Formats: sequence, C-alpha cells, structure tokens
Amino acid sequence: METKIRNFTSNEEVRELVRAFEEATILPSQFHHCAHIAVALTYLAEAPLDDATVRMRQTLQKFTQRHGVNVYHETVTRFWMKLLDHLATTHYRDMPLWRRINLIVERWIAADPIAAHYSRSVISSHAARESWIAPDRLPLPF
Repeated sequence: METKIRNFTSNEEVRELVRAFEEATILPSQFHHCAHIAVALTYLAEAPLDDATVRMRQTLQKFTQRHGVNVYHETVTRFWMKLLDHLATTHYRDMPLWRRINLIVERWIAADPIAAHYSRSVISSHAARESWIAPDRLPLPF
C-alpha cells in the first residue's frame, strides 16, 4: 500500500507518513512538497521551532543519503520551517494536526513564497544550500 502524502483524515495517517519518511521507506519520487509540509508541521506540533528544525534537517539529510540523492537545501528548509511555524501558531492553531496540514497544503502548495523573499541567484547559490542565508528581497515578517 502506498503511503498517503496529502488529504489526511486522521493523525494516524500523518504518523504513517512520518514513519515512512524517518525509516526512508518512502521513495524520493513519492515524497513531494506536500509530504515535506506534513512532516514539518508534525515536528513543529511536537517541539519548538529550533528543535523541530534540527529534527527536520537531520531526518532530511539521512533520507537523502539513504536514497543517494543530494538535494538538501539549508536555506529552503529553514525558510519553510519558519513559515510553517508562523502559520501553525497564528492562523491554524485550534484544530487537529491532520486538518491543519490539509488546510496549509491546500493554501500554500502552489504558492512560491520563497520568490518573494529571495532572488533566484541567492536561493540557487551553493552558500544558500549549505547554510542559512537571510532574504535579499523582503525580510521575513516572523
């Protein structure tokens, strides 16, 4: 059975995705942006931003190493963790995790908030891939 990555109906479905990600049993081709968002929001529901970000970074790096793909990007990861933490604690607070994930994915999956804050040259740089680079266009409001 394929792991569900969106349109969750329970926290158990979310936990199954997180488990598959942490155990690297889901393929990179199945682990789309909405799945990244779901895992990140789960980590943020379980820990403060800094701790959740460390967990996301470590697990993403382990996942990419296990599957032999080198796609980890520190600035993108931290940007999304900051944005998702802001959304989860301001606009989508009082609801079950699975519902919060569904609403945020529905609203943000097609958006490109990074483009509002970063020029293409900065976000695609080696430096941004390796470490946090502050936005060069629009400062983060959170």
